[in-house]
Amino acid sequence: MSSQKPPVVDTLDVLARFAPFNMLEAKERARIQAGARPIHAARGELLVQQEDCPRGIHLVLAGRIKCFVLSPSGGEKIVRLADPGCFFGEEAALLNRPHLFNAQAMSPSELLFVPIGLLREAMVSSTPFSVSMSMRLATASYDLMSTMQVQFQLSGTQRVAHYLTRLAPNDAEHCEIRLDIDKQTIAAQLNLTPETLSRILSQLTRDGMIQPRGRRGMVLSKLSQLRSCAAH
Repeated sequence: MSSQKPPVVDTLDVLARFAPFNMLEAKERARIQAGARPIHAARGELLVQQEDCPRGIHLVLAGRIKCFVLSPSGGEKIVRLADPGCFFGEEAALLNRPHLFNAQAMSPSELLFVPIGLLREAMVSSTPFSVSMSMRLATASYDLMSTMQVQFQLSGTQRVAHYLTRLAPNDAEHCEIRLDIDKQTIAAQLNLTPETLSRILSQLTRDGMIQPRGRRGMVLSKLSQLRSCAAH
């Protein structure tokens, strides 16, 4: 386990910095924050296990959390990466059903655990908060369906090309990027093995569409071809 400590987060009305909690009156936020529990997670720490009974939601204040499921062979399939401002576990908590995924800290992280009772009360008392919460749930559902569409309808090469083009400006033909997650995590997001991802990246390099720059750097040198590759 890493000896690094999670980043320090100023807890004074911290909820005001994050949607949809910023839609609440200060008094409501203070009540939720008083009943919430801060969590300091070390890298690799498991925060949620599949089939756990939910008691609330986890709001990420700093760091990064991966939500994933395991295949029968033990391989990971990443469902969601939760960065600061994101929360997870809301669908299971609101429905009072078991969690469908595991959640693990990818780096030292700070979180706030909000009991489901407080969340429900806020949704009843504040229409703006309830609307904002509903929009976030709808967005999460749409993003999940979009991910499933990509994985079911596109080949491995198309998935990788699609992933890379989303990291570049829409009108660019050439740009340099830096991957903010390791290739094993990218492979898990794309439902590929790390070996398959490496083979595809090598082929794209031979085809002149990308140029590696160190461990995580990369030049996307022919973005029009890469976009075409993603679409066909």
